[in-house]
Amino acid sequence: MTVRERIYRALVEIEEGAYSGEVLRKYVEEPDPLNRMDRKLLWEVVLGVLKWKYRLDETLSTLVKRYRKLDEKVKILLRSGCYQIHFLDRVPPYSVVSECVEVAKRNLPAKYTKFVNAVLRKLSRKPFPVLKSFGSFCRTVSVFYSYPEFMINRWLGQFGVDEFVPLIREMNGQSPFTLWINVHFTDLNTVRKLIREEHPDFELKPYRILPREMVQLVAPIDITKVSLFKEGLVTPQDPASRLVTKILDAREGEIILDACAAPGIKTAQIALSMGNKGRVVAFEIDPDRFENLLYNVKRLGATIVEARKGDVTRRISEYDDEFFDRILVDAPCSDLGTIRRRPEIKYRRTMDDIASFSKKQMEILKAVVSKLKKKGVLVYSVCSFEEEETMHVYNFCLEKLNLEPLSFDDILEECGLENCIRGDGYVYLLPHMTGSDGFFIARFRRR
Repeated sequence: MTVRERIYRALVEIEEGAYSGEVLRKYVEEPDPLNRMDRKLLWEVVLGVLKWKYRLDETLSTLVKRYRKLDEKVKILLRSGCYQIHFLDRVPPYSVVSECVEVAKRNLPAKYTKFVNAVLRKLSRKPFPVLKSFGSFCRTVSVFYSYPEFMINRWLGQFGVDEFVPLIREMNGQSPFTLWINVHFTDLNTVRKLIREEHPDFELKPYRILPREMVQLVAPIDITKVSLFKEGLVTPQDPASRLVTKILDAREGEIILDACAAPGIKTAQIALSMGNKGRVVAFEIDPDRFENLLYNVKRLGATIVEARKGDVTRRISEYDDEFFDRILVDAPCSDLGTIRRRPEIKYRRTMDDIASFSKKQMEILKAVVSKLKKKGVLVYSVCSFEEEETMHVYNFCLEKLNLEPLSFDDILEECGLENCIRGDGYVYLLPHMTGSDGFFIARFRRR
């Protein structure tokens, strides 16, 4: 199967509801492993088409009458060709047209072969399209950057034009591939030496956030097949995600609750920061994710984790006479802060979804806070910056749960995060400011 056929099939599966990360990992290896250049092309085109879907559709609709009514699979193939012709400068247009026609022959009804050829040939003769204004500012920005209008309206109102423009540009950019170094068992220099021995052409460099334990991998690679990953010495993680456990600041001998624990990276980091002395009770409701939790905790060398399968809001009552020194609620959320990594999310989320997540987040916090010791610490985090999931929940904690904000400015400065939006015991990490995923983290103390 050619790389362009894999691109097409991957996009079809994602359009039908699959997630890009899982699909890309599959087509990198199946039916046979791709070489390095084709692997890079697959990732770039699939994610590029997802990031610029609205803009590609607008370009194609100027060439094809009744484009919007075309079969979705035909539009997917045209989008992939359009992206390669107008966004990639190292692939000759004639090659893109030829390959897409071959994909059409093998995957679409015969009537579309000449159609795809004609549309893409016509497109290849045109300059890069300059989009017109669509009357309203939000509609124009929606098409130009390929975001639903309701997101444009929300982020403009929340952050203002000065922050909104660089934010949305960055959200359509490429997310750095960062690894956490398990500093409890190794160090940066050792990891660089070992990975160069195994993969001489790969380069690791310290990341600007948490440079002693976060590195950026400057080459496409399936890290799960590298021995350092299997041995638990490195693991893929965004710097903002690692910051969450730094802010929790678990201490040796304490009893910690991780309320929504999978895939277990943060759970393991909590246990390791305690020197594997104490207890970490970790809940996960999803059976498949629970297995990931068990795997990662073991792989990373955490030995004090007590994994519990089930809904923490229902099972927390089992701990009648036990209270926790610290609680982490890394809550299920809209994931809109991770659009750079999973651009398909922006087309799937609705206002109702955001409200539903907010309600669930408050339910989890309400259920676990009664098990927090007096003067105990609770950290709440989401990979989102939507108001319902951030400040609404923050205010709920202050007004309804007998919690008070607990500053962590010293940790932010220590980690190289002076450039972020801070408040009383909370922080917004925005991609254009920090280079990380979009995150909201708040720390509280029980009164």
